[in-house]
Amino acid sequence: MMIVNLVPVTRDNWQACCALSLPAEQQDFVASNLYSIAEAQFYPTMQVRALINQSSTLVGLAVYGISPNTGQYRVARLMIDQAFQGQGYGRAAMQAILAEVAALGDVDQVWLSYREHNHAARNLYQSLGFQEQSCDPAGRIVAMYSLVAQD
Repeated sequence: MMIVNLVPVTRDNWQACCALSLPAEQQDFVASNLYSIAEAQFYPTMQVRALINQSSTLVGLAVYGISPNTGQYRVARLMIDQAFQGQGYGRAAMQAILAEVAALGDVDQVWLSYREHNHAARNLYQSLGFQEQSCDPAGRIVAMYSLVAQD
């Protein structure tokens, strides 16, 4: 089982986070890491985390927290470097994020969105229990994960 640790992005690791890359065909799926890190500085309710594997190697980046637009808990970005895709790091990162959010105790739902043609993201999120809800104005699929125990 893959393990991913969520580590704050700091002045010591932000450049390494910006150096992570996606294959050309995925570059329109998420904003660049540089943009994501910069944008999050203006939203104190959002967390920017480097994704570190069990060998202490940087494998990706995530941004999540309370959306300033909706007030809902949201995963705004999840990116796994192209060298580490297909190895279970995306799943492990989402599981770590969901566990962290569940531990807060006062969050019932986690929201995210993805482009319709991002089949890898759709398959991952559905396999974790995210339920598609709608499309947003930009045409992205909006999905929700319930942290409330189902009877």
